[in-house]
Amino acid sequence: MLPDDQALTSSPPSHVAERIEALQRAVLELLEADPREALVLAQSCCRVADGIGDMGYRASSLLLLGRVLFAQAELAEARVKLLEAATLYQHLGNILEEAEAHSHLGRISLNLGQFEEAQTHLQLSIERTAAISSSKAKNIHATALNLLAGTYHQQGNAGDALRLLNHSLNLWQEEENITGQLQCLSNIGNIQNWLGQYGEAISTLSNAYRIYQSHPQDSKTEIHILHNLATAHHLNGDNTLAIKMMESAHQTAVISRSKFNEAAALLNLGGFCLQDEQWTESLRYLQDALRLTQQLGYQVLELEVLDTLGSLYQKTGEHDLARQSYAQALEMALSIGSTQGELNARLHLGQLHLTGGQLEQAREELRASLGLAVQAQFRKEEASAHEALSELYKRLGWPAEALEHSEQLRRIERELFDAERDRQTRNLTIQFEVERARRDADVYRMRTEVEHEARRTAERLVQERTAELARAQHEVVTRLAMAAEYRDDTTGEHTWRVGHAVTHIARALGWPDARAELLGIAARLHDVGKIGIPDSILLKPGKLTPAEYVQMQTHTLIGARILSGGLSELLRLSEEIALTHHERWDGKGYPRGLGGPLIPISGRIVAVADVYDALTQERPYKRAWTHEEALHELEVQAGTQFDPDVVRVALEVLQGGLAATEPFRSVRR
Repeated sequence: MLPDDQALTSSPPSHVAERIEALQRAVLELLEADPREALVLAQSCCRVADGIGDMGYRASSLLLLGRVLFAQAELAEARVKLLEAATLYQHLGNILEEAEAHSHLGRISLNLGQFEEAQTHLQLSIERTAAISSSKAKNIHATALNLLAGTYHQQGNAGDALRLLNHSLNLWQEEENITGQLQCLSNIGNIQNWLGQYGEAISTLSNAYRIYQSHPQDSKTEIHILHNLATAHHLNGDNTLAIKMMESAHQTAVISRSKFNEAAALLNLGGFCLQDEQWTESLRYLQDALRLTQQLGYQVLELEVLDTLGSLYQKTGEHDLARQSYAQALEMALSIGSTQGELNARLHLGQLHLTGGQLEQAREELRASLGLAVQAQFRKEEASAHEALSELYKRLGWPAEALEHSEQLRRIERELFDAERDRQTRNLTIQFEVERARRDADVYRMRTEVEHEARRTAERLVQERTAELARAQHEVVTRLAMAAEYRDDTTGEHTWRVGHAVTHIARALGWPDARAELLGIAARLHDVGKIGIPDSILLKPGKLTPAEYVQMQTHTLIGARILSGGLSELLRLSEEIALTHHERWDGKGYPRGLGGPLIPISGRIVAVADVYDALTQERPYKRAWTHEEALHELEVQAGTQFDPDVVRVALEVLQGGLAATEPFRSVRR
């Protein structure tokens, strides 16, 4: 039991200092479990610090009180305390704690929709910690980068937001901070949702949730991941699963007393029910969300609630209420400087005016929304604005203007189509999985319909279907590998040789023959992501520039995206290899900087075979190394670039004359 304030202030100064520190530790312990009790203790701590007149203890107590007030959603009061703490720390010359205070102030400003003020605080925090190498400084720096990314996202700058998030993620990985990594992955998934990259978002967020389940963190982290994952499933067309996941996020937010997350979950539940035409449920969720966001002063979210309410009223034919909601959303977007909010409100108002026949008002809002969409490079919203303006000018009897917007709409649709065409290889995989599901359904139907005496016949059909599926798998791999081969004259034979070597190394490591052969087939796709690398880089005869090298590294991510979503063991292995075959044993590889046993064994095996073959083949920028030189290099890099156990076995396999006894298959050009 902690003593009361009176006992503390009557103690000698050294004892008082000890008691303040004990109070502060107790506040931190209670911050998540019991915020109300934490607030009482934090206020008590401030009073005691005031009593001894120590500026350092006052600053640390104010910082802690500001954090507790934020957790209680008392944003205005939290801001006052944190500003005072930042000022005191600046006076004391305590750079690290000043940076921490500015980071918390940036978070508050972001939640209030004050983006420029948030950026000022967060950039100060980043500047203060940039040159400090301590673990605490890196944590503050990474947190500020994450929050600054949020301000850029809200202002429509997704590119800079992703850049900052990846920088933050790298810092959290260096610190082995799972909570920070999960927050970054969740935010990256959120932006991928926003950019329309739903498959990538589901992959990113599912990976985050797997990490969370292996390393359980605080409930807010789980809420954040579930929230964004539910949104990804909703945008990807699986609304039933989205609602279930969002209900789980909402329930966890209520239990953990996380008001901001509760409000966000209510908003999304309202939106999902709106999509399912569950009007009553949607209205209930959205009205609850509106009351809570107004109570919290959470303007960024209140703006989204108003826009969604407008859509609900428009769907149910209550156009006056819809117009009122959109107008309120527009007013709020302008006041807080939200580009995305302003664009949505103007576009929806214009469409509503067009439906109601108010053509001049519609024209004003639609032209404004088109300008915003072009400026922010929101292609779907730009297309919607052109479509509405084309219809508007038809009604006004202005055929030339209507034709111009119609042509612009077709241009955007063609561009979107061209972008989609780049995903054809991935779609081939998806089509294969759909076909497999259809075949499985056929098999199940046959099993249930045949008579008892015909079961043997049905089992024979199952075996035939399974064999047919296996052939289809190999066809997918062949087509994907060919797609990569045609980008680079050397890639075809290289992939065959790597696959062949991988099979033998895996066997020597003790893999069963069937699985080793499967790994060899999957290894052929390790460089399939080079499909997405420009020829100017892929075929460049000289050394790549730093920027070109960074772009070349993305072939691992592109390859994994192409192969993602497959349910078969072959395609899962292929995705794993494409993503990890450039990781290094010492953790200095890419794209994720994994190290040691964290790298999947498939990627470790392919890395050795890939480098051996690359060394022994002539390239425009180097001579072919001899067999002995290449083996020596593998031995030198064991324990740094490569798994030493894999290298040991690979040396035995390659020294045994693999190329001489079983020649690599040659690919016809």
